[in-house]
Amino acid sequence: MEPIGIFILAMLCQVYSCAANVSDSVEQMSYASVAGEEYLQGDAVEVGLDDKVYFDFDKASLDAEDKMLLEQYLPFIKKAKVVRLEGHCDERGTREYNLALGERRALEVRDFLIVKGIKGKKIRVVSFGEEKPIKNSSNEMSWAENRRVEISLY
Repeated sequence: MEPIGIFILAMLCQVYSCAANVSDSVEQMSYASVAGEEYLQGDAVEVGLDDKVYFDFDKASLDAEDKMLLEQYLPFIKKAKVVRLEGHCDERGTREYNLALGERRALEVRDFLIVKGIKGKKIRVVSFGEEKPIKNSSNEMSWAENRRVEISLY
């Protein structure tokens, strides 16, 4: 076998062995390390507003009511050191899909805040997917409460 063929074969074996050892299990993720929670040492800032933005089923877009709430948050966010946006979903869908949807929801809120003048480096986004429901019942009322982005200021 020519040297180039041996090299390519060796590289393919190495890539395969690395890929075989990678785990993408959600259960093994450390949410704290993903979210960069070093800023959580201090107390959260209470602003007296609803700290949740709710979403329709399988959607990640903000409606007029959501935007109005976020507009009310702007003065408080400007004073805060860090804004944490947690994306959540209801139990329907796969774990992986819900993690991605929760992230899209949190990113939608982040993008709105950036457009309104908040610095992106101040915003931390994390998705918990279906892992942290507010309600554990399997009905539309519970699912609606679980489809949310939670806002925390520090």
